[in-house]
Amino acid sequence: MNKKFALFFILMLLVITGALTLYFIDKHVPMSPTDSGNIPGNMQNGGLFFEMDGKVYFSNAYDDGCLYSMNVDESKPKRLTSMGCKYISGANGYLYFYMDSTSKSSKVTGLGAASKQYGIYRCKTSGRDQVCLVRDFCGETQLCGEYLYYQIKDANGGTLHKIKCNKKDNTQVADELISPMCYDNGIIYYTGVSNDHDIHALHTKDGDITTPVISGFDFFPVVKDGYLYYLNGTSNYSLWRTNLTNGEQQLVTSDRCDCFTIDNNHIYYSYSNAMNPSLRRCDLDGGNKVVLFEGVVNSINVTSRYVYFKVFGDDNTYFHIPVDLSAPASAFTVIAN
Repeated sequence: MNKKFALFFILMLLVITGALTLYFIDKHVPMSPTDSGNIPGNMQNGGLFFEMDGKVYFSNAYDDGCLYSMNVDESKPKRLTSMGCKYISGANGYLYFYMDSTSKSSKVTGLGAASKQYGIYRCKTSGRDQVCLVRDFCGETQLCGEYLYYQIKDANGGTLHKIKCNKKDNTQVADELISPMCYDNGIIYYTGVSNDHDIHALHTKDGDITTPVISGFDFFPVVKDGYLYYLNGTSNYSLWRTNLTNGEQQLVTSDRCDCFTIDNNHIYYSYSNAMNPSLRRCDLDGGNKVVLFEGVVNSINVTSRYVYFKVFGDDNTYFHIPVDLSAPASAFTVIAN
């Protein structure tokens, strides 16, 4: 009898230990100093589409901006949140985003429709285990290594803060409304707000110190393959790039741009012209310019398969075009499971 009891006790202890181990593994949030979130160009356009591990996570304009997932070929869409989100990024099986109940799915009823939620959130890629990391009306936010850097706006302009992905070490970084959207290899490149409009580097791995990068009147920094791309305000907001190794500056296109994003091979940008505004594409050095869509566009985001954008005056519709240009631009419709 004692042997049976001892065996039963050992088996129960093993079961409990295994269950607790699985529980703590499930609750552990993996982090690494080498993690990075969404690509800078997408984040500069609201962070509305984010690709990771064969899936695309996006803010669905047809469902009040709720967070959805789908395959890269746009099949099998699934709603993950009941409220509007933006600034989507992620790593290691987790998503990070800003969610605001002022944009709420019209399909949600009952207590879900009455709830008020806002702030920076974390969840698994399945949509499970949603956790609010920062309960505040935040501005731009980006995953930078083990931290989320985010803005808080106030009457004096605003400040930049950071918090670890496991909800620890929430601290203020700067008393300036610095944009954290352009993050690359431990450095946030941003345009000065309070004292100048130069482009600076904030070194996240070196105590968040800042150093100058480009002097001028430059905006919308995006890093790609050792170059810093930006809109040159003193040159009619044309698109330029600077080699981060030798400092050499180069005009990419003289077209006046409103916004742009970059993938591995091309730049997609909004050409700002009263007579023939359009969505255009060119190579990374400015060559092989192509008109993709005629009209005033914004919110340009790119994945490995599609370019997504909105047309001015219509925030409830996305358009998309394959990156291989195998089909013309058309409305992107979503039918959720």
